[in-house]
Amino acid sequence: MEGAGATTAYATARAVLVAPFTGRAGGTALDPEVVSQLLAASRAGVGALTTRERDVLTLMAEGRSNAGIGRALVLSTGAVEKHAASIFGKLGLPASENDNRRVLAVLRYLGS
Repeated sequence: MEGAGATTAYATARAVLVAPFTGRAGGTALDPEVVSQLLAASRAGVGALTTRERDVLTLMAEGRSNAGIGRALVLSTGAVEKHAASIFGKLGLPASENDNRRVLAVLRYLGS
């Protein structure tokens, strides 16, 4: 994705994912520069996902829970959790108390 398309994808991703976290005081949960760097670094990572992992990530982007993803794809919740763990690994998103890996994975997906 290059040029205006990349800019539009970034703006859309930021609007969708940051808006719910915007506080009344005007702060945001995600710094625009951090988001920009994550999107730039992730393009190769999303391409490494299997078709099933992309399906799981697409449903994550739609806001589905693991149980909801499992029902949509006819998978057990455990299988969805394994796919999610694989997605996080391939996208270089380690477990952290400070970050929501689902949100970060969706940002990368939207920016790819």
